Order: sequence, then C-alpha cells, then structure tokens
Amino acid sequence: MKATAITAAREEMVISLDEAFDGTLTLQEETPLIHGPSSPVDSCELRFEKGHAHVSRMIGEHDRAFDRFTLKQNGERIDGVVYTTSITDSLSVDPYPALDTIKSLNCPYALGAPLGADQQGRPDINLPAFISLREQQGTRPYRFEGQTYYIFEDAVKGMEESIKDYRMSTVVVLNSPLRFGSRREQDMLDICLHPKFEKDAPYAFISAFDMTRAEGQRVFAAFISFLAENYARPGMTTGRITGAIISNEINLQNNWGNMGPVTPDYYMEEYTQALRLAWIAGARAYASFRVYISLANNWNVEHAQPLRYYHGKQLVDLLGENCHRDGDFPWHVAFHPYPESFDHPDFWNDRSAVFKLDTPRITYRNMEVLEKYLSRPQLLYRGEARRILFSEQGFNSGSGPLSGLMQKQAAAGYVLSFIKARNMKTVDMMTHHATVDNPHEFGLNLGIYKYDPDKPFHRGEAKPIAEMVRAMDTPYEAGAVAFAREVVGQELFNYLVNPPEIVENSENLDNDFGEV
Repeated sequence: MKATAITAAREEMVISLDEAFDGTLTLQEETPLIHGPSSPVDSCELRFEKGHAHVSRMIGEHDRAFDRFTLKQNGERIDGVVYTTSITDSLSVDPYPALDTIKSLNCPYALGAPLGADQQGRPDINLPAFISLREQQGTRPYRFEGQTYYIFEDAVKGMEESIKDYRMSTVVVLNSPLRFGSRREQDMLDICLHPKFEKDAPYAFISAFDMTRAEGQRVFAAFISFLAENYARPGMTTGRITGAIISNEINLQNNWGNMGPVTPDYYMEEYTQALRLAWIAGARAYASFRVYISLANNWNVEHAQPLRYYHGKQLVDLLGENCHRDGDFPWHVAFHPYPESFDHPDFWNDRSAVFKLDTPRITYRNMEVLEKYLSRPQLLYRGEARRILFSEQGFNSGSGPLSGLMQKQAAAGYVLSFIKARNMKTVDMMTHHATVDNPHEFGLNLGIYKYDPDKPFHRGEAKPIAEMVRAMDTPYEAGAVAFAREVVGQELFNYLVNPPEIVENSENLDNDFGEV
C-alpha cells in the first residue's frame, strides 16, 4: 500500500491510496522545512474508505496544500507521495495562452513591438525589491498565511509598465540582496536570503531562496501568490503573468543562486521545494500557472569546483527523482543555449555541442537535445513532455576589428536558431538577450542595438540582427534565411535545420567534426 495522490479541493484535502483500503492510518502533517528542524502542523488518526480520506483544507488562515503529509500504519511509514499533487479549486481556469510566435525580447513593449516581439514578455523581478515586513509610505498590505506583508507600490508600477501591453509574461524571480532594485532592508534579508548564502563574496550575485525556515518559505510563497492573484485573474487579455522562472542558471549556483559549497543533491532538495511552493502558490490563483527550473548551457561538463557548479543534466535528473519520490507537479525548463564561447557568435562551429543525450553542452547548435531528453518516460508529467522556454541567450558582437564580421554572424545565428527552436514541438519562447548593449555586462555586447546613453531606452544604432529579428515569422523571412545561409554556409545550415538523430550516449566525445 502507498499514497498515490494528494488533492487540494475547495473545502478539503483528499489523500488517495493505490488500493481500496478501509481503515485507520496515522497522519503526521508538518511544514516541509528542508534541511531544517521538524515543524509539526497536525497529528491525527485518519479514516480511509475505499482508499480515500478527507481532512479540512484550511486551519484558520493556513492552507494545508503547502504542507507535507506522512501516513503511518502500526508505526511504520507508508510509501508514496507526501505533497500536494493537484489543485482543483483555482480562481482562474483560463487556458494557457496560445500565441502566434515564439519570438520574445526582454525589453519594454515599445522596443519589442516594432520587431514583432509583441506577445510575451520576460521581466526580472527581485523579492527584496517588492516586499517589506514593515508598513511605510508607498506600500500596500498583502495578507498571506496569517501574516501581513507590505508591497512597494513603485516596484509594482514598474513591473506593470513592463508587462501591461503583452498578452502574457513569464517572470524571472530573483533573490538578490544588493542588485535588481533591492531595498536592502536587513530584516527582510534576514528571512529571505539562504542561511548559507555567501553574502560577502563578490561573485555571489543572487541567493538561493531559503527553504530551511518557515518564514523564508512563507515570504517566498507570498510573493508568488501576490503575483498570481493580481496578474493571472480570469479573463485578462493583456498584462497577465502566466508563470515564473525560479532563480537563474542554478547549475552556476555559485553566482546566480548561491547556497555556498553543497552537493547537487543537497541543493536540489531545497530547489525542488521552491519550485513546488511556487507552483502551489501560483496554481491556487491560476490553474495553468507554470514554474520553470533555470539552467545555463553546461549540460554535462566537469568543473573544477563540483560543489559550486553543476551539470544541468544531473539537476534535471535529480528534480525528476525528487518528484517521483514525493509527488510530481507540472514543472518545466527555462534554458539558456548561449554559444560554446560567450565571446563568439558562430555557434554552428561549437565543438562540445553534439547530438547526444550526454553532450557536454547544449547550445543553439544542438538545442533539440533538450527536448529529446525531456521526452524520456521518467521525466514526463502525466504522459506529456515538459515545456521549454529558451528564456535568455544572445550573440556577442564584440568591439574590436572583427566586430563587423561578428555582427553578421550574430544576425545569421539568430535566423538559424529561431528556425531550429520553432521546429521543436515543446518550445513556447525564444527570448533574445539583450535588446540594447549593456556596458556593465562583463564586457559583452549582446544587444541588437548599440548602447547610446542619450537616447530613449539607450537604444542606439541598430545592428544587422535587428532586421533579422523583425523578419522572422513575417513575409520577409525568406530574405533573412537567404542571408543566413550565405553566412553559415548552405551545407552546414541545412544540416543544423534538419539535425541528425540524437543518440543516447557515447563513451568518447567524437562529434560531427571529429574528435573533440
């Protein structure tokens, strides 16, 4: 006997077994603190009839959908799921939007719309920039799980400006103490930053979300709940938030989701809980709310610091295993298939991006590998493959004597990669990063426009790639494709648009070019 489902219905939680059991089991319910102390919520004898038992959904202001449920019989734990696996009382049951294009730019609507990137946005938002523990001028209260938080009105207004004209947006939810508009309020940082966050390390730009303490989980879930309740309301046609990417490039957690040096499985125990909390908080308001793990292009490359930098492949596997053990939910993947070398845009020459499931890297060149990997039976969700967002990737155009050539390569690369992503079955977004060169982005010039401090949005001279972005999914696409074929080469272009069959693995790392 084992537990197979835990359903959050309107008035009750329903726990289901894999057999028509009639009798009493012991229920132990707790706040699921990961790597933290036990935090009991309830313990009782639960009566099952034909394999199902019912308990009330709410305890005061507390929603038990967030809890962990363990069943015991005669003192022995019963195997199976321990977390909520479905939610049936969402405020909105509107379907996930069906868009005409995967094209997206991380920029204000006024910049993206003229290029045809007018349907979905992908803004960054930072928890310590939005929420305070203290009422103060310029805040509004938000009640969640028995506690009142205070939301900064100017942060909300800025976010609303960035999403209001898009049909939908997927937000990247960050936890940075010093950047991305953080208020640097110490009492908030004390509860939202991870206890292992290396706060004095110059390389630790973003903290992991704290899943070890109840107050850390609560403020994180409150943030997601606030977003979903206010921006995923029934009938919204613009300005809707349909999902959240949780943290950034966590296989590079040293920099972008810092928890200090820990093993991948340790990290993923907490990250799985953050994803699950985000899904529950979002799906209570919007049934189709999606949550995404964020990964950089390192899929299977060994690193000299294995407690700080992980393989994307390993993290996906661990996430799948955690969900299979404790209860699955609809998580998806936000991936960044930058070229093998961030400095060079000609990804079609990448040597470590091969058409094998154990490829060292997944870049634009072999982006189809990700879809193939996620279609493996053990990673499906109720028989369906997880969805993919290519949520951040771009081409460096340099600034030296070869900048002109690199700009041509970037323009051709956009066309080729867009076609490849569009040909895939599970891709919902292709976001180019960036729209305008950022003078503070590690010396890279990733924009489709040059930086001009005196122009609106700092949008300076357009690079050739801007016209390629504009052309895709329009009658002008044929001209863009002809240009890209010339730059890449006809044979290689055709090969990558119609890539070879993806094989399981290889004992050596030979690829289409020969030995790596």
